[in-house]
Amino acid sequence: MKRRRSDARRATAPGIVGSLAKSEIVGAWEWNPATGCFLLDSEAAERMAGDARLAGRPLRSEQATAGLEASEAARFLGEVGRAAEQEDDVAIDLWVASSFGAARQVLCRGRIHRDARQQPVRGEGTLVELADPGAETRSLRELERAAAAEAIDEAAELLIAARRAIDASGRPRLRQLVDVLLLEVAREIASHSDTTEPPAN
Repeated sequence: MKRRRSDARRATAPGIVGSLAKSEIVGAWEWNPATGCFLLDSEAAERMAGDARLAGRPLRSEQATAGLEASEAARFLGEVGRAAEQEDDVAIDLWVASSFGAARQVLCRGRIHRDARQQPVRGEGTLVELADPGAETRSLRELERAAAAEAIDEAAELLIAARRAIDASGRPRLRQLVDVLLLEVAREIASHSDTTEPPAN
């Protein structure tokens, strides 16, 4: 079984937590893995399919996402497929049309239900729009990037500890190998710093 993505790190981010408290569900969807069709409520049909009158009708994937930009539709369908394949939840941010005209970023969250053999039998989810997407709010994609950077930092610490242990073992070949890994991790950390540091005044 694939490891389910952790929500613990995301829950510690005050910006997103505060915004979620003010958010509202603006649509719901269901997915039938056997047919590949989606059922949308009226709000989701308006935002995702581009026509509220399609609510409650089984829609092929291209119909269900006709109201989204092609890239956003591909991201949504890819995420649903990935979650079904990897026994994970659906978690993606999408830009969707709104009744106010301009596209708004919404959180698309869902669950894939499975039978006793762990085969997907039904998917369901919601679209959640943040009430106040201010500058302090960090998207979940940004939080995932931050989590990846923390993982690289942790890897560096573990590699440094491994190098000390290998030094004590007196095995030069192992030391060369761990030095190569340390160099690559250092490059990753440096590249991350270059993209996150504010420009000099």
